[in-house]
Amino acid sequence: MESKYDNILIPIDFGRRTDIQIQQAYYLARLMNSSMTLVHVINQRNAISYQDQQSSVSYVEADESIMVKIRRLANHFSEKFSHEVNFAVLEGNVYEQIVDFASKTHARLIVMGKSGKTSPLQNSIGKYTAQVIRMANCPVLTINSIVKSSFDKILLPLDLSKQIKNKIAVAVLFSRYYGSTIKMLTVITRDNFSQEKEFTEKMNKTREFLTENNVACTTEIIYNFSGNTTIADRIIQYASDTESDIIMIMTQQEQNWHHTFVGSTASNVIKNSQIPVISITPNDDAVRNI
Repeated sequence: MESKYDNILIPIDFGRRTDIQIQQAYYLARLMNSSMTLVHVINQRNAISYQDQQSSVSYVEADESIMVKIRRLANHFSEKFSHEVNFAVLEGNVYEQIVDFASKTHARLIVMGKSGKTSPLQNSIGKYTAQVIRMANCPVLTINSIVKSSFDKILLPLDLSKQIKNKIAVAVLFSRYYGSTIKMLTVITRDNFSQEKEFTEKMNKTREFLTENNVACTTEIIYNFSGNTTIADRIIQYASDTESDIIMIMTQQEQNWHHTFVGSTASNVIKNSQIPVISITPNDDAVRNI
C-alpha cells in the first residue's frame, strides 16, 4: 500500500506529449522512490437533467477501448522502466477530477504537458493545465518538449511575495534529491527599481539560509529597462544562458479567496520555456507533499 505523498500523477490525453510526460515523471519517480499513476478523464457529456431547479450533468462512461489503451500504456512503461505504473480512468470535468484525484491519493507531484492535443496554439497553456496549476494543492510540473533526467541547476526567480518561503522549501528539497545548485535571480525593471534594496536584502537572506542548510547556490540581479523585453523573456533567456534544468515559479493568492491564479510573468514562463517549469502553490501542502 502506498504511503502518503508517494505517488506522481500523470494526466494524459494520448496526445503528442504523452510519452515525454511519462518519461519525465519516471526520472522524478525513480529518485523519489515514488510510484506513477496515469490518469485519463472522460468529459464527454451524456445528458443534463434538472431537478428542483438544479442541473445535474452525466458523462459518457469509459468504454473498453479506453481502458485497454491506458492499461497497455501503463504496462508498456512499467516493463520499460521496471517501475510501478498504475492507471485510472475518471469521468467528469477534467481539471476538477485531476485535482480531486490528486488530493484523495495524496499525490506528491502532478506532471502535465503545458497544453493538450486539442490546443490550437503552440505557445499556449492548455485550459485544463492552467486550471490544475491554479487549484492543485501539490506542485505541478509542466513540460514542453525537453525532458530532463536530472536537475543539476534549479533557476529560482525571486520576487517580494510573502509566500516565497514555500518556493524556497521545495527548491531545497529538490536540491537534496538531485544535489542541485540553486540559481537565484532577480529582474529589476523600471517599475520595481525603487525596491532594488529590498530585493538585494531578500536575496542575501535567502542565500544565507540556503548556505546554512548546505545547499549550493548563486545569486544574480539583472536589469530589464527595455520595453520590448518582458520579465518572463529575461528569465527564460537566463535559464538558457546558464543551462538551467528547471524553473521554479510561484502561483499567487488573491486576498480572501481560496484559489490561486497564475500571474502574467509565470504564465509566460510556462508558455515559452523549453525546459520544465514547476509551479508551486502558496500553501503548506505543496511543501509537505514533496
